[in-house]
Amino acid sequence: MCLALAREKLHVIALAEPVEREPAGAVRARHPHFSASSLNAYSECERKWFYRYVCAAVDDPGSAASAYGSAFHLALERFHERYLRPRPGDEDAMDRDLTEQIDAAFAEHREGFPTAVEFEIQVRRARRTGKRYVAWLVAESRRAPFTVVGRELAVQLELEGFTFIGFIDRLDRDDRTQAIHVVDYKTGSIAKSAAEYLEKVRRFGDFQLPFYYWVRCAAGDRVTRLTLLPLKDALRDVRPVTLEVVPLPTGAVRGDAPTGTIAVADLERAKQRMLDICRELTSAAPRSFSAAADPEACVFCAYTVACVRRPPPDGDRFGQ
Repeated sequence: MCLALAREKLHVIALAEPVEREPAGAVRARHPHFSASSLNAYSECERKWFYRYVCAAVDDPGSAASAYGSAFHLALERFHERYLRPRPGDEDAMDRDLTEQIDAAFAEHREGFPTAVEFEIQVRRARRTGKRYVAWLVAESRRAPFTVVGRELAVQLELEGFTFIGFIDRLDRDDRTQAIHVVDYKTGSIAKSAAEYLEKVRRFGDFQLPFYYWVRCAAGDRVTRLTLLPLKDALRDVRPVTLEVVPLPTGAVRGDAPTGTIAVADLERAKQRMLDICRELTSAAPRSFSAAADPEACVFCAYTVACVRRPPPDGDRFGQ
């Protein structure tokens, strides 16, 4: 009886008439400005940029790693409000003050850590890292005295009708030459050498320090140094990755040295690529967004589940 009824219903189901495909249209970002983070996302994976900056497809709640970074940045911002000119004789006082600032900042970001144990572990890690940071700060001030002239500095740059925005973690002024040094705190993984970071800039894999260079030059500064300051590993001394800005290329950069050079021409090429990306993303021409070719780009991506075009994982990943 049931089988007969089911067959009868099948006969009354009619397929809908096919509809014409909607014409493709331009895809525009939700915000009229661009940041180094958004440009980096686009360079790493166009589809990630589409999901994040056009669709807002997933509300990413963040992670303990991002909470750690936010708290540490806040602690250093407050710390350098008092210590604009670090001096060797202030090391003990700086140690105490930074520890207090770390405790306060992490307490404000307590909700970013999933458990009380995780919170306590990360606070202790930050305290140890803070001591290494102060030791590096004292050594650096002894080598070349400087003054902190900017902390979490909001910046904006207008280029060819496009607006770029961001925040510079720290700006230093060399007390002897008055040159400006841009410092970017990194609590995650970064390039291990100046050569590695220079190559990343040349491949348009990172626009952050090039953007900061141009925005400060537009403000009238003479920027001579760009620095990534790693604050991830509490067991190792702080070992910045630094690129000295030079007028002309100095040849191939090799080795694992933490200090190297970057030519103004490389920074100019990065700026032009920033503008090219902006033109692509504001064009009225229809387009699609390709996924990254490297499966590593998907490991921490919040949109992996939604992305049908993501590359398959390496076949030998579990055998390594």
